[in-house]
Amino acid sequence: MNVKKISPMPSLNQLLKEKNVFLTPAQQKLMRYILSHEDESIFLNVEDLAEKVDVSEATVVRFSKALGFKGFPEFQKELRLLFRNKLTTTSRLQNTAKKVANEGDVLNKILQTDIHNIEETLKQIPAQEFKQFVRSIDSAEKIIVVGLRSAYSLAIFLGIALEFLQKNVWVIQPGIGDMWDRLLGLEKGDRVIGISFPRYTKQTVEVLRFAKERGNKTLAITDSLISPLAQHADHVLTARYQMDSFVESFTAPLSLINAIVTALGVCSKKSTMKSLKELEEVWERQQIYYNTSK
Repeated sequence: MNVKKISPMPSLNQLLKEKNVFLTPAQQKLMRYILSHEDESIFLNVEDLAEKVDVSEATVVRFSKALGFKGFPEFQKELRLLFRNKLTTTSRLQNTAKKVANEGDVLNKILQTDIHNIEETLKQIPAQEFKQFVRSIDSAEKIIVVGLRSAYSLAIFLGIALEFLQKNVWVIQPGIGDMWDRLLGLEKGDRVIGISFPRYTKQTVEVLRFAKERGNKTLAITDSLISPLAQHADHVLTARYQMDSFVESFTAPLSLINAIVTALGVCSKKSTMKSLKELEEVWERQQIYYNTSK
């Protein structure tokens, strides 16, 4: 099942600029308030927002529809997504500091959030899409993995795990200048996997776009079906991503990658066991791991 493509949503500023000529004075007043109070507006309901701006509730609803949304809830959902993508590491830390009193609170809050992220990820992934995602990787001649900045850790983990299964893998390294030259050599049977979460890295999106335009099968691991990666992917798996810290929470995406690699191993159990046995023999011969018996 291919994921239904959703047209990329322009930024709120672009959207408001395009529609501004159609807004009434009251709607323009509402627009100015939202732009200058984004962090507050994403949490206000229709009644509260109308009271804050001193306009009618009907104005808030009509404003949302004037921008092309079905109603205020849909508009607010998009506003939350746009605002989340703009959060800096500094503002994230400030938000976290407001919610916790001591180090023990931090430990409890972060681990509980990660548990919740994994639970929600499990609920939101269609089983059939997961199977097709895995099968697409399993049938690949070569697998190119791109994940930059903090998502590079996920790309490296996926790449190493795929190499354990004796897959032909190339993990794109940040800052290496020959990336686009090598991408020109993509063959029909190659797969390109993009990994990125808010704030999405532009180059990851462009790599998927490039591969898709050349006719390659593309896959994405991201946070949402309206992620910019999803627009250029044949199959998308989403992992819950919540920024309650100045560092990204990659617990759920990492767990998802574990599931993908394990499923690949199960798909080809015989060859997987053979590959792992050969690896163990090499590791022992080369004394890769510390010998605790000495």
